Amino acid sequence: MQKLTMTAAAIALAIPALATAQPRPDDGRLFAMLDTNGDGKLDKAEITKMAEMRAQRQGDPTMASPEKVDAFIKHVDANGDGVIDKAEIGAMRAARAGAPPAETSSAAN
Repeated sequence: MQKLTMTAAAIALAIPALATAQPRPDDGRLFAMLDTNGDGKLDKAEITKMAEMRAQRQGDPTMASPEKVDAFIKHVDANGDGVIDKAEIGAMRAARAGAPPAETSSAAN
């Protein structure tokens, strides 16, 4: 479970990392850029493309593995419909912003 959470968290960093290049990350431009079909939701293909961009930038092709993409979707998709909408991205960001720092001692066990 911890590995799944860490994997989802690593992929989740892709959205804010891309947003840093945007003048105002909360104006929806990043989401619109990722939402290539314009339906207001990020489906598996769109999330895979996002993960591939991040993997290429980080030099780690495993970041875009189907397992990690599925883990990210499962982690963020609060209503279980298989896609991620703006509200779910917002909830993920809010949870991450309010989360206490991870304990390093538990990672060594």
